[in-house]
Amino acid sequence: MANLYDLKKFDLNLLVIFECIYQHLSISKAAESLFITPSAVSQSLQRLRTQLNDPLFIRAGKGITPTTIAVNLHHHLDNNLNQIEKTLQLMSRTDLARKFIVYAPQLIILDPVKNLFNIFEQEPNLLIEHHDMLIAQQSAEDLLNYRKADLVITTTPSTNLSVVCQPLQSFRLIPICRRAHPRLKETVTLEQLLSESTVSYVVDDPILKSIQVDSHPYFQERKVSFRSSSVFALMNMISNSDLVGFLPDLVYEYFKDFLQLKALLTPVPSPTVTLYMIYNRTSLNNTSFAEFISRISVL
Repeated sequence: MANLYDLKKFDLNLLVIFECIYQHLSISKAAESLFITPSAVSQSLQRLRTQLNDPLFIRAGKGITPTTIAVNLHHHLDNNLNQIEKTLQLMSRTDLARKFIVYAPQLIILDPVKNLFNIFEQEPNLLIEHHDMLIAQQSAEDLLNYRKADLVITTTPSTNLSVVCQPLQSFRLIPICRRAHPRLKETVTLEQLLSESTVSYVVDDPILKSIQVDSHPYFQERKVSFRSSSVFALMNMISNSDLVGFLPDLVYEYFKDFLQLKALLTPVPSPTVTLYMIYNRTSLNNTSFAEFISRISVL
């Protein structure tokens, strides 16, 4: 394994310039091929001479010729630089597997995100790794700053100028129960709703927490009989008991027939939550990521 600390102290660009001089045996031609000035090439060569304690090239007639040290250096560099070049070319190929880490709500059934899943047949090398944002211990900005996520979908917008933050989709938190519930019809009063035992979604998301704690009549003085951080567990409990839950209307529409659920109409408007798509502004310099974002954004 390479000693990275020693490499950090050495300017590897000097080796590229050395190799170019070696190939052309001319300072001016090396400068021309690298699109820099002859003075810059000469200064770099002098720095390398100091590092290696050898002149590397000496005058021979009207040109220059390599020293023994320079010949040996070229011999070792040639294969290594070729390998580095091949690696860089390999990494720029579009057919390589592309991996993007996405932090998003547990159920990715938003229309813009579902649109992304339709491209897997056209993009066989695309890999998306999903993490549940609603139970993440770090904020969206921290996840992006520390490069733990490429894209974050969250309820909390960001004003940080280093990231792009745009609304993705909104949903309503609606009361639901099983279709065979013995007491609740499709239309209920707030009193009837609050008299029923409920399920509760355990989340660290500040927006959803604030709604659950004290900002909406649905959640005031309710009796909680079952709590879980799993949306699937909550839906399964609602489907197989007389408990009532408050879940996104997107989730309800997606699973209502399969789980035999029904939405409850109340005189109180349901709270609305907006999801935001956040990613590093500099990430758009990556062509693959820019295409990835465009596929999510287009409905």
